[in-house]
Amino acid sequence: MTPEKLASLLTTLEAAADLVEAIDRPELQMQRGWDLAAWDYEMVPWGVCFRYQGGTDQEPASILARIPLRTLYGDGTPSPSTVLLMS
Repeated sequence: MTPEKLASLLTTLEAAADLVEAIDRPELQMQRGWDLAAWDYEMVPWGVCFRYQGGTDQEPASILARIPLRTLYGDGTPSPSTVLLMS
């Protein structure tokens, strides 16, 4: 899966959790039609950082998905996670 495709799936932190679970469980990847073989992740405060190590023709990339601060402090408004794509 390309970094752009993975980033497009990160609409919520629940979606990020699904991707983390799929990285850990190849059978889940197959069920969902995802190829996450070039991906790993690191849990970070208030989110997760996905790291991509593609083949020789692909540049490494990182994607950070985190909870928005207003969600942490609870203004009652649901909001999507913040997604940053870094090459």
